[in-house]
Amino acid sequence: MEIHQIPEQLPLIKHSKDLWGSFAYSKCKDAYGYDQNGLKRYALIVQLQYDQTVTEADKELLYYLMSQEIEMHKSHPYQGFHESMDIVAYLLAKCKDVTHIPLFEQAKLSNFDAYYGFDTEYIISAGIEEAITYIEENDLCRVSSFFQDKKEELETMYTAEHMERWFQSKARNYPDNLEDESLITLIDRASDFGNMAEARKLLEKLEEQLGSDKKNYSLLYHRAKQLEEYDKALHYLTQDLPEQKDSFDKVFLWLKMAEIHLLKQDWAQAFASVKQCEPELKLFSSWRKAGLGRSLSETLLDISLKVKDSNEVLAREAYRWADQMLKSTNNYSSSVLRKAHQCAKVLKRKQDKRLYSKKVAIEARRINRMLR
Repeated sequence: MEIHQIPEQLPLIKHSKDLWGSFAYSKCKDAYGYDQNGLKRYALIVQLQYDQTVTEADKELLYYLMSQEIEMHKSHPYQGFHESMDIVAYLLAKCKDVTHIPLFEQAKLSNFDAYYGFDTEYIISAGIEEAITYIEENDLCRVSSFFQDKKEELETMYTAEHMERWFQSKARNYPDNLEDESLITLIDRASDFGNMAEARKLLEKLEEQLGSDKKNYSLLYHRAKQLEEYDKALHYLTQDLPEQKDSFDKVFLWLKMAEIHLLKQDWAQAFASVKQCEPELKLFSSWRKAGLGRSLSETLLDISLKVKDSNEVLAREAYRWADQMLKSTNNYSSSVLRKAHQCAKVLKRKQDKRLYSKKVAIEARRINRMLR
């Protein structure tokens, strides 16, 4: 089943367990959550968020989806805490069923990020007294170190008023009506689910909603870039430039412009944007020690590598400036050094090639020592 089929097929999915397996955790690379079915399961969970017909009868499906989210979080190589698990946990919490407590405990313990990101309130979402009674009757404090550590907190820190405010906060975060959802969330989800046409329409609505307020330029830039609306992204960066008074901020903005031009494969304009930084760099020296210097060098090396076959003059000029920057700072990174070595190689700078080859090797040894 494809993501776009889920809304139409939702009644069938809810009542056909045979279909649930297509939403099961399945380990793979290069996918949402490193899970072959992760994005599809996320889309189903979102559909259930807005489904007005969800009832107690759907607890089994919600429980199943939650268990698969836990598996994804336990196995994710970079850990993290995904919205998909929080939404389905909230849908389960609204059922106020104490038998979900062990499942919520598993979610809390699924990885480091989830331990701190997954709300403890889920444990007592069925009711504070009811939850404590269930924990005691099932002797969970004896069999679980989590409940041993949390027993006093669960008994003393939470009140009925706190839990009411918590539920209200979750209801705002995850409204049950699509019309009440924020445009930013809808844009992000449409983009996540591969519906770029819908995401771009929503971006236009967001632009109308926010108007010409300058404080929103950064937000609109990021959304335009996310949706590969590069001309719009450049527009908002250009509009934001006069607002920047600090030289550091101006250089940072010009670098963003260069990045967009690189994405547009407009190498000359990318270099022109970096050149705009030159007078500003003379006004402060901290860029040499900050990440800004590394970003400047890497952008110039990217330009040099991209344009090497079509404009050797520009490739050499970009490399020469990057090389000067690298030699004026000790803020190296292995990725930047490898790019410098690659540039020196393709531009036949033999001495530089040897120099950066040595630096790459030195940095690799340093990193290996740190990992031992």
